[in-house]
Amino acid sequence: MVAIDVDLLTGRYVATRFDDRSAVEWPPHPARLFSAFVATAKEHGDLPEGVARALEWLEDQGPPHVFASEAEARAGADHYVAENTTRVLADWSAAEENEAEALAALKEAERAGDAKVIRRARSAVNRARKTLDQHIAKAIADDGKANASACAAAREMLPEHRGKQPRPAPSVTPHEPRIRYLWPDAWPDGSTRQALDTLVRSLVRLGHSSTLVACRVVEPEREVKTPAGLHAWVPADSGEERLRTVAPGQLERLERAYARHQGVEPRVLPAIHQPYAHAGCKRATPLPSSVFGEWLVLREIAPERGRRLGLRLTRTEDATRALRAALLERAGDLPPGVLSGRAPDGAPLDRSHAAFLALADVGSRHASGAVLGFAIVLPRKIASEDRHTLLRAVGQLERNGLSIVLSRDSRLVLERVVDGDPRITLDPATWTRPARHWATVTPIALDQNPGNLLARDPAAAEAAAARAEDIVARACEHIGLPRPNWVQVMRRSLFDAAPEAQRFMPYPRSGPGPKRVCVHAEICFEEPVPGPLVLGAGRYFGVGLCRGSRRHED
Repeated sequence: MVAIDVDLLTGRYVATRFDDRSAVEWPPHPARLFSAFVATAKEHGDLPEGVARALEWLEDQGPPHVFASEAEARAGADHYVAENTTRVLADWSAAEENEAEALAALKEAERAGDAKVIRRARSAVNRARKTLDQHIAKAIADDGKANASACAAAREMLPEHRGKQPRPAPSVTPHEPRIRYLWPDAWPDGSTRQALDTLVRSLVRLGHSSTLVACRVVEPEREVKTPAGLHAWVPADSGEERLRTVAPGQLERLERAYARHQGVEPRVLPAIHQPYAHAGCKRATPLPSSVFGEWLVLREIAPERGRRLGLRLTRTEDATRALRAALLERAGDLPPGVLSGRAPDGAPLDRSHAAFLALADVGSRHASGAVLGFAIVLPRKIASEDRHTLLRAVGQLERNGLSIVLSRDSRLVLERVVDGDPRITLDPATWTRPARHWATVTPIALDQNPGNLLARDPAAAEAAAARAEDIVARACEHIGLPRPNWVQVMRRSLFDAAPEAQRFMPYPRSGPGPKRVCVHAEICFEEPVPGPLVLGAGRYFGVGLCRGSRRHED
């Protein structure tokens, strides 16, 4: 076996949780350690061959045991930094991107050989280059003319006049300032061990740049033992913690991600979310959590010829049912209940199973309301075999092209998000971040009929609303959350661009069974609860998806 010891030289660790930037990550996730190794190795250019082999060997070893002590959390104050982008440089950058897209379109046209399309593509390239030249000239002009526009643009480039972004810096002070990562079944050969040792000794920080560390490779006893003063987090089929770990191909994924964001654009660390069980460590009372856990995110991309479909949110049920059907086709003759929602005898499953969510652009003045992608959300308690079967079905769908047919003339083309996506709609943290107040993006299909919510008699309408609010409160309890302090049902969502509840009715759109009343709702809990909140009879098909709301937050 082999282990890596990390000593915290300042006695504290600073890093935000991936799903809550106001909270600290503890213990440091294995994927963060691996990413730090890659960043360290690439500081001086391309990876040496031996170091690259050592990293590829490490990513093949599976999730490690993690040993760390108890720690005291400290929220810390937000730090404010100047934004890197300004209007002047943003225009220049956008023009460069337009030129690159025009050149790519020209190359595609030349490969196709259509003379008419080639002429149009060349005209587009010329227009893009002319626009780019104008922005460059504007940015570097020195013509002695100090008009108001030029002065404003120049002033904007000074750091003190740029917008300021808050950067939270939560930290923990562990009782023992060291962490051990141990791979019980890892046995590196001589050259791998030497390259790994060189890499590990070069690491100087982990997480935030203020977390200075010293690392070393150790070979502990052949029996796995918990070091004195530390507690163990062990990989498990199910557990109270999910740590981000790595899998084969992680080095390549990190390199692709960096090629996209260049250390400037927003990014999400590619990782595998592995359940861990911990033993012997006293921890704060955990937040209540819903029955849903790991996310697989798919984003819509343009087909080879054509444009994105721009699916409307009202077609959530159609699209999510089509996505599930496509996965069922590739799951074999006996698909797992976690995917089908059915027991082997065909009866409805008596436990939670995978939910399919449509993720739409809502919540801002300029939101389009269009579905940007989808999420397959696994239940928190899922057997490893069922999880692997579901992932294999997703992989087969990817190999054949993630194309979902909705009708004869509408088709969704998707790709799996493995390197993160800068759009907040496709960031799981947007939907899982703990909050006291939540509001629906897609309305809740009520499990029971509350009565006539639109009755002319005010008393009858008020009684129906009270029953609907009680049904929503019980739906929260049904997915493992505490009963809310209060619920308010309404026809419209609190989020801009989310359609009215009536436009989702009837639910379900076809098939036997009762047709459900759909309502939007605002929900308030006593304490923050983490998402995802997907409530009601349509929760497995994305009807009843909520998002944290700051409307009443202090």
